[in-house]
Amino acid sequence: MYVTIDPARCIACGMCAYTVPEVFRIEGKASTVIAQPEKSRESRVRTAANGCPVNAISIEK
Repeated sequence: MYVTIDPARCIACGMCAYTVPEVFRIEGKASTVIAQPEKSRESRVRTAANGCPVNAISIEK
């Protein structure tokens, strides 16, 4: 799994950083990916992506 965030779409709501703080962090006015997820965190990352209110999180397999 490879995760990216579109900073132009992100509104820094913090949901992803709250859900998977090991992968996401709010920096300024957008969330960033601080580390690609380990296999054990993939389910939580999918939950964060599905919960993003502006669909700014992309997941590639």
